[in-house]
Amino acid sequence: MAASTTAFHPDPAASSPPPWILLDANAHIGECPDDTASAMDLTSNDKLIEVSIRSVEPPAPSRLFVHCPDLESDVFREDPRILCTAEGFLLLRVHIGSRTGIKSLEKGDYFVFQAAQDEPPSLRRLPQPLPFSDDSVGLLPRGKHFMVAALSSSADGYHLYVFNSELWAWNFFTKVPVVSPHIPFPIDIRKNAIRLCRHTTSTVITIGGDGGTMGWVDLWSGILLCDLLCSSHTLRSVPLPMPGRYVRRQEKILGCPKAFRGIAVVQGCLMMVEMESCVKRLPEWDRETEFPKFRVDEWELTTYTNRKITNSREDWKFDCTVKASGIRIDDAMRWELLQSGLLHERTSAAIQRNLENLHTCQPILSLDDKGVVYLLTRPKFNQRKAWVIAVDMENNKLQALAEFGTDRSLGLSFAYCPSRISSYMGTPPGN
Repeated sequence: MAASTTAFHPDPAASSPPPWILLDANAHIGECPDDTASAMDLTSNDKLIEVSIRSVEPPAPSRLFVHCPDLESDVFREDPRILCTAEGFLLLRVHIGSRTGIKSLEKGDYFVFQAAQDEPPSLRRLPQPLPFSDDSVGLLPRGKHFMVAALSSSADGYHLYVFNSELWAWNFFTKVPVVSPHIPFPIDIRKNAIRLCRHTTSTVITIGGDGGTMGWVDLWSGILLCDLLCSSHTLRSVPLPMPGRYVRRQEKILGCPKAFRGIAVVQGCLMMVEMESCVKRLPEWDRETEFPKFRVDEWELTTYTNRKITNSREDWKFDCTVKASGIRIDDAMRWELLQSGLLHERTSAAIQRNLENLHTCQPILSLDDKGVVYLLTRPKFNQRKAWVIAVDMENNKLQALAEFGTDRSLGLSFAYCPSRISSYMGTPPGN
């Protein structure tokens, strides 16, 4: 049965948490406004820190709150950042120190928040690791225990950092061999797309299984898989579909691919979504955003599924493509879009837009296998105010809309991450 199309209004008094959520990647500094269960630990400088999660059903954003009762909010060098989640675990980076001071080479404290239905959540600070990129770290749940793994590269190969909660210690593995290397692309790679020829991790996925498989994903080109539970660590490559914007239009491949591609493990399968936009830069600058103006004429989404997960690009099967100009919008949803201001500006000479004219990016796949893609959208490039829309790919419909937030500029950073941690939380207090 097709999913219903409704304007979305989350129910804060829901009797049970949603099976998965869209977490704002930047934590909010301060106490959680309701009585959501929290967990506490000490920072590396012996200050109390409290963490809680307020879960709501997508597309509305769920929030993680970080509160230090003994400190002022301005002691954070930057907003605490969610680095990754897997099942009931979440890895958080917190950097305390003056925002105006000189940042040290240290990345701050790393905490693992663990949710459980039969007991209160817990928060544990990890021993200080060697430096690694935020995008290169992932979690492997093992019952009540967990592993944290980060992959880095240098001139002499790949190196693996692994934390085991049973041993409560980090291990460092150098020169991890690649036993099945990246297969050549089926077309010639021009100089303007040389980014396709090197692996730069965009995100990390957890596949699990007997080997404890994790994958370091370069969303432009491919995945490096590693079985963490094996006695010796090796890497094997899984290619991704070629970027459509390069294959069809020979466009330059630069920058972070998270704006255009997303990947998820859903019921043991790899699922990928790619977004392509037809955008033209205009000569003027926008006074509100202080960025150049752009005109968006169209955007489209394409999804793929991979059930075999081998070293063959042929494993990826095309699912469907949806163009924004062809997405069906019923009357209730169109009214919601108009009320939000996405389709027009509230001025005397209101500028009308269509869905295909919105600046849309960061596609995220639903984790419940319902064929829904979530996207961040706004009327102007890099505008502070943003929304999340849900597109039902199977039925070519706009399913839901929710405001993402207006309290801070999202910039060009990754804004949200999907997580199943809500399904491991108990029923909210008072329900």
